[in-house]
Amino acid sequence: MIKTGKSIGFVLSILLSFTFSAASAQEITVSASLTETNIFAGESVRLNIVVSGQSLNSIDRPQMPSVDGLRWLSGSTSQSTNYSYVNGRPSVSYTYGYVFIAQTPGEYLFPSLSVSVNGEQFTTQSIRFNVLNPETVDPTQAQRSPDIYVRLEPSTSNPVVGEQVIADIVLYFKSEVEVSNYQPTSGWKAEGFWKEELENQRQARTTSTIINGVRYQRARLLQYAIFPTKSGELTLSPYEIVVQVRNRNQRRDIFSFGLGQERMELNTLPVTIDVRPLPSLNNATSSGAVGTFEITRSITPDKAFVGESVEITTTIRGQGNIPLIVKPEFEFPEALEQYDPQETTNITRANRQIAGTKTFTDIVIARNEGRFEIPEVSMAYYNPQRERFETIRLPALTLEAERDPRATPINTNELRFDVEPITGLANWTSPSSAPIYSRPWAWGMLLTPFFLLGVAFAFKTYSDKMNTDTAFARSQKARDKAMQELDKVHPNGDIKTGYFHIEKSLSQFISDKLDLPKAGLSHQKLIKEVKEKAGSTLSNELKRLLNKCETITYAPNPTQEGLKSDLTKAEELIKTLGKSL
Repeated sequence: MIKTGKSIGFVLSILLSFTFSAASAQEITVSASLTETNIFAGESVRLNIVVSGQSLNSIDRPQMPSVDGLRWLSGSTSQSTNYSYVNGRPSVSYTYGYVFIAQTPGEYLFPSLSVSVNGEQFTTQSIRFNVLNPETVDPTQAQRSPDIYVRLEPSTSNPVVGEQVIADIVLYFKSEVEVSNYQPTSGWKAEGFWKEELENQRQARTTSTIINGVRYQRARLLQYAIFPTKSGELTLSPYEIVVQVRNRNQRRDIFSFGLGQERMELNTLPVTIDVRPLPSLNNATSSGAVGTFEITRSITPDKAFVGESVEITTTIRGQGNIPLIVKPEFEFPEALEQYDPQETTNITRANRQIAGTKTFTDIVIARNEGRFEIPEVSMAYYNPQRERFETIRLPALTLEAERDPRATPINTNELRFDVEPITGLANWTSPSSAPIYSRPWAWGMLLTPFFLLGVAFAFKTYSDKMNTDTAFARSQKARDKAMQELDKVHPNGDIKTGYFHIEKSLSQFISDKLDLPKAGLSHQKLIKEVKEKAGSTLSNELKRLLNKCETITYAPNPTQEGLKSDLTKAEELIKTLGKSL
C-alpha cells in the first residue's frame, strides 16, 4: 500500500530545498579586478577579489597561480568587510587583496580564479593587462609635465546643430600632489551653445591613467550638457577653477598643523568644435528637436459647446535638446478662434544627459456649431545616433461643437422698455428767499483760496523733495523712464534689440524704485529684492522675462509674436510692481 501523503511531502521538501539552494546561489556574487591594467615594470598592482551575498557561511580563499608578467608578494594579503542593506535585507561583502610586482614588459592575461563559497564553486573572469617598459619614457618630457592641470573634454568634436555634447571638466594630478578641495569660478559662457549644468557628485572619484609616460590621477569634477545653436567652428572658452593643493614630498614642520597648502588657479585650454548643419528635411515639420523623442498630440474635450475652450496638447518626451524645442505650428479651421498658447517644461539632468518632457497647449474656441477637423501632420526630429531624421505621424483630430441647450435665447421683445409720455400742466413755483450762507456757491467762493493754498503748498513740498531727495526722485520717475525704454521696442524690428530694451527697462525700473545702484546688479539680486518686497508670484514672472532676455541670443527661431507678447507682459509687470514696491 502506497502512502501518498508522505510521498508528496518528501517531493515538496526536495523541491523547496532545491529552490532555496538555487536562490542562495543567485544571491552570491564573486568578482575580480586589478587596480591598474597599464603598469610600468617595477610598479606594484593589487588584485581585489570581492565576495558578496546575504548568507556567507564559509569562503575558501583561492590559490594564487603563477601569472606571467607579475610576481606575487605572498606576505601582503589583506582583507576587509563591508555590511549593507539590499532591498531591506542585510548583505555582507568580503574583499581580499593580493599585491603583485610587474615584471617583464608585454601584454598578458590574468587567468580566471575559482572561489568556493558555502561549498559551491564560483569562477571570476580573466583580466587583460599590459606591463610597460619605463625606458621608453623620455625623462626630460616627464620632468616637464605639470604636477596638476585641468582639461575641458567634450564627448564629441563634430556634432550637428542642436546635438547634446557632454563637456567634462577633468582634473589631472600626480600621485605626490594632494588635492583637498576645489571651487569653480562662475561666469563661464559657452558662446554659440545653450548650456545646462548636469547633476554632479559631491565628491569626485579618481582613477589612474598614464599620459606621455607619466601616471596621473584623473578626477571628473563637473559636467555640462551644451547644445550648439549654429553651424561652423565654435570655440569653448577656457574654464577656470581654484584648487587647494599640497605636495606630499615637501618637508612639513611638525608644528604646521597641516596648513602648508597652496591655492592655485587653473584654466583649461580653449577647445574648438566643428558643428555640422542639419540635413534638409522634406515632407515633414520640425520643431528643432535633436535626440531621441516620442511625440504625441491630443484634444480635450473632443465634444464641446460653442464658446467653450478646447485644448490641443502636443507632448514631446525623450532625451536631447529639450530646452531648445520650439512650438510646432498646426493648421486650424477658420471657425476655431485661437488664443495665446501655453508651454511647460520638465527636465532631469542626471545620468550624463538632459531628459524630460516639453508640453505645448493650443487653446481654441469654436464660434459656430459643426464638426471641425485639425489635419494630420508629420513631425520629425533628428537622431544623431542614426544620423537621420525620424518622422512621427500625428493623426488628425476632430472637434464636434454644438449649441448649449441650457442657454436661454434673448429676443427683442424682452429688451423693450415700457415708456409712457407725461401729460398735464406744468407747475410753476416762485423762488424763496434764503440766507446766503445756505447757498453752495457762497461756501465755494469762501473755501477756494484755502484749497488753492493747500495745492500750492503740496506742490512746493513735492518739488523740493524731488530736488533734494535723490531716492524719492528716482522712485517717482522710475515708471516714466521704464515706459520710455519700452517705447524703443519695435514689434516688427530686430528681436534681440527688442529684448535688450525689455531687460534694460525692467532692471532700470526696479533699481530706481528700490534706490539700488544703477549698475553692477545681477539678475539674481533684482529677483531677490522683488521677492522680498512683492512676493514670489511677481518675482517668478520677472525671473522668466529676465532669463529669456539673457538667453535670447542663443534661443532658436525667436518670433515676432513672442516679442509682442513679452512686451505686453513687461508693461503689465511694471504697472503691478509700481503698486507693490
